[in-house]
Amino acid sequence: MLPNIHIMGFHIPMYSLMLAVGGVAYVIVLLVTFTRFEKVQKDTVRRLILVSVIGAGALAVSAFIFDSIFHSIQERKLVMGGITWLGGVVGAVPAMIALLHFLVPEAKGRALYFFSLLMPGLVLAHAFGRIGCFFGGCCYGMPTDSWLGIRFPDDSHAAAHVIKQYGANVAVLPTMLIEAIFELILFIVMMATRKKTKKYNIEIYAIAYGVFRFIMEFFRGDNRGGTGFFLTPSQFLSVILWISAVFLILYRNGKILKNLPKKCETWQEEFKLDLVKKKEDRRCCATISATSAIREVHKLYEEGVLSKEEYERTKAKLLERIE
Repeated sequence: MLPNIHIMGFHIPMYSLMLAVGGVAYVIVLLVTFTRFEKVQKDTVRRLILVSVIGAGALAVSAFIFDSIFHSIQERKLVMGGITWLGGVVGAVPAMIALLHFLVPEAKGRALYFFSLLMPGLVLAHAFGRIGCFFGGCCYGMPTDSWLGIRFPDDSHAAAHVIKQYGANVAVLPTMLIEAIFELILFIVMMATRKKTKKYNIEIYAIAYGVFRFIMEFFRGDNRGGTGFFLTPSQFLSVILWISAVFLILYRNGKILKNLPKKCETWQEEFKLDLVKKKEDRRCCATISATSAIREVHKLYEEGVLSKEEYERTKAKLLERIE
C-alpha cells in the first residue's frame, strides 16, 4: 500500500524498513530476556547476538532455496524464486540450535532452552516483516466482498498480479495483516506466560503458527509455487512444524533419544566447572596483583613519599581486593 517513503530525496523501501524495525525489536527482546530475566553473562549476550546474525543469514538462504524448489516444481523447470518464511524457519532453526551449542558455552547442553527463549523475539520480528509485506504489496489474499477487503494502488506490485488473476478494481483479503496481528498476539501470550511456558516456546510456535498458517493458506491468493500434490508449500511446511513439535514432546518425555539428556547434563557440568576455574584464576591473579602493589606502596612509605596514614589507607584498600 506504501511501497516507498520519500525523505529529503531518499527513497526508502517500506518492506526493507519494516525488516529493520523487526530486527531491532528482536534484539531488544533478546536483551530484555537475557539481561533482565535470565541474568546471563555479557559475553553470552554478545554471542547470542552473533548467533542471531548468522541465523538470519541462514534463514534468508533457506527461504530462497525452498521457494526456488517450490516454484521449480510448479513450473517443471529450474526457477529462481523469492523467499518463503516457513522455508527459512525449517532451515534456520536447526542451524541456530547447533550454533548455540557450539558458539555459546553457557548454552551447551541447553541449546533448546536458549533457542526457546529467542522465539518471542523471532515472532515479533516476523510480525513486523508481515506489515512490511502489506506496505510492499508482495502478498495478498483471495477476492472478497466483506469489509475486510482492501484494494491495492494500481501502481503496486500486488495490484498487477491481482488484476491479472481476478480483474481490475477487485478487493482482496489482507492476509499479511491478519498474520501480523496473529503473531503480535502470540508474542504477547509468550511474554505474559513466560515464567510457566518459556522452555516450551518452540513447541507452542510450531503448533500454533503451523495451524494458523495451514488454515490461512486457503485464503491466500498469491502464487507461492507448488508441491506436486494437494498441499500448498506452506501447508507442507506446516506439517513439518507439527512433526517437529511431536518430536520435541516425545524427547522431553523421555520417549526418544533417551541418552541425550544425560549428555546435556555432562556438558552443563563441564561449563560450570570451567566457569569456577576461570573465577579462581581471576581471583588468584587479583591477589598476586594486590600483593605486589602493597609491596610497592610499602617501599614508597619507607622512602618517605607516603605518610603513615596514606600508607595504611592505601594498604587497606588493596587488602579488600585480596579478600
